[in-house]
Amino acid sequence: MMRKAIVVFLVLSLILGLVGCESGKKASTDAATSSAAKSEEKASNDKTPSETSEQSSQEAAQTAESISDEQALAAIKKYCHSKNPDLDGIEKAGEYPVYWEVASSTEEEIVVLYRSYTAAQIRYYIDTKTGDTYVTEFVPGITDKEELTEESFNIKDYID
Repeated sequence: MMRKAIVVFLVLSLILGLVGCESGKKASTDAATSSAAKSEEKASNDKTPSETSEQSSQEAAQTAESISDEQALAAIKKYCHSKNPDLDGIEKAGEYPVYWEVASSTEEEIVVLYRSYTAAQIRYYIDTKTGDTYVTEFVPGITDKEELTEESFNIKDYID
């Protein structure tokens, strides 16, 4: 029985490792995370009360560190400006519409939409717990749909 538990743990670890390497595969990540959460829940039921309260304290600290919509929006603006130093001048000139907005927000993910001066719609998908961010782009009249880019980073590097 112990051997089965070890094999299951190793398989789950391998799956989580592989899933973590692929950005944009949200459905796979959700399924793997759900399985891991169930395993964690079972393991936490086997812990002593002091171990359980320590784990609860850690979870509370992680929740407190979740990224807010305001932090995400400010950090994406900072990120965009760091990648394109001319953006500040373009914004101030007002010739082309440029804006950022929170397109959607849940406890797990915030999506910030950046409407570029080129008319491209760039979406930043932010994991509110880890800060891991991946990017998609849609250019009306050029692309048919939102496309995943190779760009990814951690938003926490841009939060003040």
